[in-house]
Amino acid sequence: MQDKGSKERSEEPISKLRTIGAGFCGTVWASSERGSAYKREDGGEFRSLQNDYNIHQRVLQSLRKFENLDQGSHAMNPQIQVPDCKRFITADSDWWASNIQAFPSRYTACNVLESQRIPPFPGRMRSLLVHKYCPPQMVDDIMESEANKDCLIRPYLGRHRRWSEFRTFSQIQVFSLRNFPLHASQMDELDIPLEDRRHYARIMARTLAIMHWIGNIDGSDIEFVLAPPNENSRRSVDIILNCLGEHSVWVLDFDCCKDMSVDDAGVRRAVTAFWQNDP
Repeated sequence: MQDKGSKERSEEPISKLRTIGAGFCGTVWASSERGSAYKREDGGEFRSLQNDYNIHQRVLQSLRKFENLDQGSHAMNPQIQVPDCKRFITADSDWWASNIQAFPSRYTACNVLESQRIPPFPGRMRSLLVHKYCPPQMVDDIMESEANKDCLIRPYLGRHRRWSEFRTFSQIQVFSLRNFPLHASQMDELDIPLEDRRHYARIMARTLAIMHWIGNIDGSDIEFVLAPPNENSRRSVDIILNCLGEHSVWVLDFDCCKDMSVDDAGVRRAVTAFWQNDP
């Protein structure tokens, strides 16, 4: 639903928000680990939350269309998780009259995308990563940090990095669990099974294929993350279980995506977008 400022339904004001992330498009806010997240359009000048909203809706529609196809013996599990896309709220919406106070006082009304918050990893998983990869002198501060409770994992399946080497020479000055980069070498250290990593890769590849050939979307600058599953996930289909606990692969951030044609030019656009994305 797109909120252009009309009072379409009565609702309670949202609770006090805190920032849970930031990117080129803007800052992201939430009041709890489950429920809604609010992405503000207060970042880069050339980023568009309107486009983010439109593409997000198309991705959800494309996945539903794919699920309705007669896949037969070609059905593949587990499936990608996509946050629910709730509404696009404009800067002049009536919504702001009752909700501006949820943000710190210096913040003003702007375009906002309301979507489902991707649930962060719980304390046990955060502790595993911190005690394995954080410099010892920073462990207590990181574990007590409110910001580091917002733990999502970026799986870098094709990149190797030996964090122990950095720790030895005290070269890490900043450590964050937000969008924590987990490289192939670290997956080896954590004994994440090869088959699970293959699942991650298959899910990413299939999601891109659906976006390209059903949604006609180039997939530019999207993010894949590991995070706990939806509460309504089908255990046998959507969930992977290993040392990270129960989790799924999620896709998010569609503001840079563009239309692609189903021809040679479209293929070139998709290839360019793929190689320009993070690993």
